[in-house]
Amino acid sequence: MHATLLLAEPPQATRYVADIELQSEAQLLELLSRAEVLLLEGEIVQEGDSAIVLVLHGPVLRSLVKANYAESKLLVDRAASLSALGVLDLKACRSWMGKNGVEASELQPFVQTVSYGPAEVSRLIREQGYVSF
Repeated sequence: MHATLLLAEPPQATRYVADIELQSEAQLLELLSRAEVLLLEGEIVQEGDSAIVLVLHGPVLRSLVKANYAESKLLVDRAASLSALGVLDLKACRSWMGKNGVEASELQPFVQTVSYGPAEVSRLIREQGYVSF
């Protein structure tokens, strides 16, 4: 008698994505705090791809411009910390940026850009198994 042992792959940790137009730093700080709580409570892990991807549009992107660091220090430092820990990816919608005079080179180094936010969210859900945040 021959038996074959099939090992199931361990369940993949849930990864979240959100396409968000934010008007204020307070709104983004609230989301960053939520991500931090999820990390501290063990709901997300620091392995592989970032557990949370926020695709941003809206005036809050101006807070992530290098020249505005002094005014947005708390926000930028928290976002940079979560990014460095591998918990969070921040992506900026180039479509919004182009209409509002924000250049990719002006953004903090941890902020990536994508052509069109909603398309990136759809891609991450479809191709990489992210779920809405």
